[in-house]
Amino acid sequence: MAYEKIKLTVWRGDWGLPSVDPHCLAVLAYCKFSGVPVEVIKTGNPWYSPSGNFPVLQYKGESYTKVSDIFNFLRKENWGSDHELSCKQSADVLAFSAMLEERLLPALLHLWWMDDKTFIDVTRPWYASAIPFPFSLFHPRRKQKKAELRVLLTKGGDYITDAETEAKVYKEAKECLNLLSYKLGDKPYMFGRLPSSLDALIFGYLTPLLKAPLPSNQLQTHLLQCENLCRLCNDILTVFFPAEVRESNESKKQNDEAKKKDGTKSDLAEFPHRRRNIFLAVLFVVAAMTGFAFAHGLIQITISDDDSSMTVKQSIASKSEGRELRSQKHQDILEESTGAGED
Repeated sequence: MAYEKIKLTVWRGDWGLPSVDPHCLAVLAYCKFSGVPVEVIKTGNPWYSPSGNFPVLQYKGESYTKVSDIFNFLRKENWGSDHELSCKQSADVLAFSAMLEERLLPALLHLWWMDDKTFIDVTRPWYASAIPFPFSLFHPRRKQKKAELRVLLTKGGDYITDAETEAKVYKEAKECLNLLSYKLGDKPYMFGRLPSSLDALIFGYLTPLLKAPLPSNQLQTHLLQCENLCRLCNDILTVFFPAEVRESNESKKQNDEAKKKDGTKSDLAEFPHRRRNIFLAVLFVVAAMTGFAFAHGLIQITISDDDSSMTVKQSIASKSEGRELRSQKHQDILEESTGAGED
């Protein structure tokens, strides 16, 4: 039976990921698990979404924007990967999915949109560069407001400070990660050999936390300690999104080579300037030492020609003869005086 292609619009990817948005990643992964004939459209323009957010799944004139609605639609169309789960496993999917929504998502929203350092260094610059003008002027701020409202309404209160809200949010998120890690154990996926919608949600929520160039934070540090969850995310990325992984590796290799070449060119360009600077420094030192020597009379320069040289020699000879004559005269006077005394 030939199926009409489904159009799935998602936020575009970065950092080696097919998308940077957790919900978009979850839907993309679930479509890969289920073999859905989906046409993926990656964009950074919120105008393409009726709600301004992604993912948006369109099929036969119908649009679905919530992850749960998309999963339910795919299950009804027999494209879901959950049809092989038992009743108990299906109940676990609902329970753990609700836990992710309740405990992990608020921490991710806080990290991406409410943590000042992450928002300034990563979140706002990325969305500002991905979203076309003029949406880039106000859309990141609007998403930030929605995230703050979600976190404060579910985890805050009138008698709790922002610091207490933050501590509560991250504490619950770490507990959630611990439960997921315990549930996964040594299995390749949460329910054994085959991935499910729960694996798709975990992949969507956790992989950006692993791959994005985030400032050091407690949630990422805790996730890195859950090695089986990290392995799950990396395995899904490698098996189901090999093109993105290959593109990321090639891009990283090219960047490393470019940096290496730039560094070599920089060294080569700097070398003649360095030699010139050394030469000028030596010249300055020599000039300074020479000036000091002249100032203190250590070096004198006499300019003379042959005639003046002869005159100087004659003058020196005359002065020498005069001294000899005066010396001889004094000696004669002394002898005469001595002779007179003896008489």
